[in-house]
Amino acid sequence: MFNISNKYLKHSVNILCILVGTFIMGAGFNIFYAPNNILLGGFGGLSTIISYLLSLVNLTVPMSVIYLVLNVLLYILAVKILGKTFAIYAIIGIVSYSLFLEFCTFPVISKDPLLCSIYGGFLTGLGIGIIIRCGGTTGGGDMLGCIINHKNPKISIGWVTIFVNCFVICISLLIYGLNLSLYSIIGIFIAGRTGDIIIEGPRSVKAFYIISPKVDEISNKLLTDLHRGVTTLEANGMYSHKHMEVILCLVSQFQIPKLKQIVYDIDPSAFLFSISVKEAMGKGFHKFEKQKSILIHKKEKQHLATNISEQSYKTTPTKENPIQKIDGEE
Repeated sequence: MFNISNKYLKHSVNILCILVGTFIMGAGFNIFYAPNNILLGGFGGLSTIISYLLSLVNLTVPMSVIYLVLNVLLYILAVKILGKTFAIYAIIGIVSYSLFLEFCTFPVISKDPLLCSIYGGFLTGLGIGIIIRCGGTTGGGDMLGCIINHKNPKISIGWVTIFVNCFVICISLLIYGLNLSLYSIIGIFIAGRTGDIIIEGPRSVKAFYIISPKVDEISNKLLTDLHRGVTTLEANGMYSHKHMEVILCLVSQFQIPKLKQIVYDIDPSAFLFSISVKEAMGKGFHKFEKQKSILIHKKEKQHLATNISEQSYKTTPTKENPIQKIDGEE
C-alpha cells in the first residue's frame, strides 16, 4: 500500500494496516449486521448460519470461533501454495478479525435493516480494501479464490468469491427468509464496490477520441491548456472514403468539461466520444508501482527465467536464416 524502501518498516506498516482493516470490519459487523441478522458474504456469512443452526440444538458456538475453524483448513493449504509472506499476513488477518468479532462490543446505532445493510457494507468494504491493498486477507472466499486461481489462472478470484456469496445467500433464504436475504445482498454489493474503490484508488480516467479536420489546433490547445499528452491515430472514413486523423487524449474526471469546451470552441461540428479507463499509469498520471509477487515461488521464477532465456532465439542462425530476436532485445 505504501512505497517504503525499508523492508522491515514496510512489513510493519502493512501489518498495522491489516489490523486497522480487520477492526473496521469487526466494528461494521457488530454495529450493523449482527443486531439485524444481516449476513456477511463468504465464510463470515457461512459461519453465522452454522452458529444459528447449532443454537437450534442448544449448542452455543460463537460465530467467530466457527469462522476461525473454517479458515484453519484453508490456511494449511494456502501456506503450501501461496508462499511465506502471504501466509504471515493471512494468519494475522484471520486471527485479528476473529478476535475483533468476538470481543469488540458496540452500542446498537440503528434497527433499520436497510440503513444497517448500507453502512455495514460500507465499513466491511473499507476494511477489506485496506487489507487487500496491504497484501493481506481475512481468509474465506478471498483466500479460496487465491488458491484456485493459482492452480487454474482461468478462474478469477472474483468469480470464486461470487460463487461463495451466492451459495451463502441461497442457504440464508431457507433460514432467514427473503427480506433479510435481500438486505444481505445489498450489503454484499456495497462492500464489493467500496472494496474495489479502495483497492484501485482514484485512478479512473476518460479516454476521448476526437474526429475533426482541425487536428493541429485542437491538439495544441489540449497540450497548452490541459497539459495532457495527445496522440493522433490514422483512420479512414468508410462513408466518405477520406483519410483523416483521430485525436486520442486521456484526461481526469475534473478535466472533462474543459476538454469539451476546447473542442467546441475550435470546431463545433467535431465528433467525439469517450470510454472509461479503469487505470492509467505513467507520465502525467499515477506512477508505476512495484507489484507484489506473492503467488509465485522463487523456484518458479527461476524456471520461468530459464525458459525465456532458452527461447530468446527462435531458430539457429544461418546465412539464409539470420537470428530472429524477441521484442526488446538488443
